[in-house]
Amino acid sequence: MAEPSGVHQSIPELPSFLDLLPIDKERTFFSLTAHQWLPYIMSGLIIAFLVIFCYRVTRDLKKVPGSLQALLELIVEVLNDFVNSQMGRRGAAFVPLIGTLFIYIWVMNMIGQVPLLRSPTTDYNIPLALTLIVFFLTHYHGLKSNGPVGYFKHLLGEPRWMAPLMFPLHMMQELIARPLSLSVRLFGNLTGEHAILAIFVGFSPMLLGFIPIPVQLPMVLLDVLCATLQAAIFAILTCVYISSAIGSHENHEHE
Repeated sequence: MAEPSGVHQSIPELPSFLDLLPIDKERTFFSLTAHQWLPYIMSGLIIAFLVIFCYRVTRDLKKVPGSLQALLELIVEVLNDFVNSQMGRRGAAFVPLIGTLFIYIWVMNMIGQVPLLRSPTTDYNIPLALTLIVFFLTHYHGLKSNGPVGYFKHLLGEPRWMAPLMFPLHMMQELIARPLSLSVRLFGNLTGEHAILAIFVGFSPMLLGFIPIPVQLPMVLLDVLCATLQAAIFAILTCVYISSAIGSHENHEHE
């Protein structure tokens, strides 16, 4: 039977290692199929890999670092300079948070370049979960830095006579606009890039009937750039959101 018009067509995707396993792909576990579980499995494996890797490299630090320790020290230094350039003197306290988010998102984005693996960030629930972490931490630090009254005044905006207009706008921005833009940007860009890559792979001609010609190579390079940019944008916006939440307290101290 032909599908009725208007039915949503699935987004093109490259095959994953699940397609090679002799399992029932349609069988559900906690109401999710194997393919629907894949992003959560991949994100959990990435967390385990990063934790084990960092533990093994840092458990025996040396004054004269080896290659892996030197690489980690360089990454930490770059992230420290990056966060401090965005947030000023109070940025040092947020380097572990921002740095972890950037590295975790970047690895999740990049893992989709490995054949038979898939980026967890192409499932909207993963960017949404990261966005909720940023959302709650932003308001937590805003309340902690300014106090309930000071943070409420921050939401009222300046000048005070504009509060009836500014307060609803600030609430819409904090509760709807920022979380949506942060999560949808990451999800949409990664999903679109991977879909285009899958289409180009499908267009690849065969040399001698069995050797694929990698016409998708330029898209792979663009995908790598997009993966890095989206991780950086997520980190930058997290810096901006937290800075705006605690900024009024810093301004009062400066005055």
